[in-house]
Amino acid sequence: MVAAELPKSEIYNFNSYTDLTEALKTDKIDYFLASTEVAAHLTEADSQLATLEAPVRLLDIGAMFARNPKGEALKRQMDEFIKKLKADGTLEEIYAFWSKPESASVPVDQSGLTGENGTLRFATSGTKVPISFVVDGQIAGTDPDIAVRFCREYGYNIEVSTVDTAGIIPGIVNDLYDFSLSDMVITDERKESVLFSEPYHDTKLLMVVRAADVAAAAPAADEKPGFFQSLARSFERNFIRENRWQLILSGIGVTCLITSLATLFGTLLAFAVCMFRRTGSKLANKLSEWYVKLLQGTPTVVLLMILYYVIFGRMGVRAVWVAVIAFTLNLGAYGSEIMRSGIDSIDGGQREAALALGYTERQAFFDFIFPQAAVYILPVYRGELVNLLKSTSVVGYIAIQDLTKVSDIIRSRTYEAFFPLIATAVIYFLLAWIISLIIKAMLQRIDPRARKGAKAK
Repeated sequence: MVAAELPKSEIYNFNSYTDLTEALKTDKIDYFLASTEVAAHLTEADSQLATLEAPVRLLDIGAMFARNPKGEALKRQMDEFIKKLKADGTLEEIYAFWSKPESASVPVDQSGLTGENGTLRFATSGTKVPISFVVDGQIAGTDPDIAVRFCREYGYNIEVSTVDTAGIIPGIVNDLYDFSLSDMVITDERKESVLFSEPYHDTKLLMVVRAADVAAAAPAADEKPGFFQSLARSFERNFIRENRWQLILSGIGVTCLITSLATLFGTLLAFAVCMFRRTGSKLANKLSEWYVKLLQGTPTVVLLMILYYVIFGRMGVRAVWVAVIAFTLNLGAYGSEIMRSGIDSIDGGQREAALALGYTERQAFFDFIFPQAAVYILPVYRGELVNLLKSTSVVGYIAIQDLTKVSDIIRSRTYEAFFPLIATAVIYFLLAWIISLIIKAMLQRIDPRARKGAKAK
């Protein structure tokens, strides 16, 4: 579309309107495109933005379903439902309601969902005000409103997932979601992968620019607040309003859960792989080597999406468990190499001496070799666990609301980067510090030299 209408443009990719807004305000880009509803909200929320009157193109928006019998049946129901909403004026009322500023703090009413015909898994972005966004941890906006009304009409319950736009169509194709309404433009290429309902909305695609670059833009008359007053307002918007601090707490809980479980299972897997390689079998060594090289050579986010969309796509495994499995496999590969290096650093004479004293191979390893190796393993392992914690920030790609994802959700409402990002960085730092303290305490228990150093201090 940009190539056809604005051929001199150099294209940059961003994940959300929040990031686009920051890029525009900091002069990284000159414009971006948004639907009428999104553009209106952006310009109302930020006086530094403006839109050009002439639309770039008119767009049709539709609901999406899988290309299978269930998807076809749901599409027929949705087509029927959309016609009804248009005929009785309900669709117009929905868009009129969510266009009001006061509606930005109201979640969708999900009462009256009977569920006698089952539960539908619904995917939406959750970061596009007023189309699809989060209020007090609950979904809101025009598209979720239509989806809930549809489920109420046809006797379904609804299970809502907030998903990055790029992950919605793969999720539908792989039967992770039954349908989606997320301001998705109907295109021929998308039709090859999913079924579209008849358009439930047509919108203008507008160019959003900096207000200062528009000749007709008048200088702001409002007096700018002072530095500390701005900080106080920003803090209130990002953390106090709509109890957004609760989103942060829930995100911390999810991040800690994934990190803790992956640490436990990943450490057990790392030890198992390490011991597997110590059996002396050529086959065991080869298999372990392939596993380690494969995992070390695969980016974590790619591994995460392969597991979620390809391997476990049709098995109904919850996203959190997919994340735990991905990080367990990743830690198992790196951790096994750390353990192997630590064990190999112990002089072989220790084993021989233990055997000469009548100890078994097992006793020699667990009573003499491994405790000494742990002194070398733990400091390096601490860094690996901190890396694991930080790597969990990509789980938002598979619709998990971890600490980073909820930060994105807050930024999508406030269009501010400072407090959400700084708070996220500080929390990750504190969690990493706690991990370091735990490993340090373990090291002091097993290393006499560390205990002596601690007492000396």
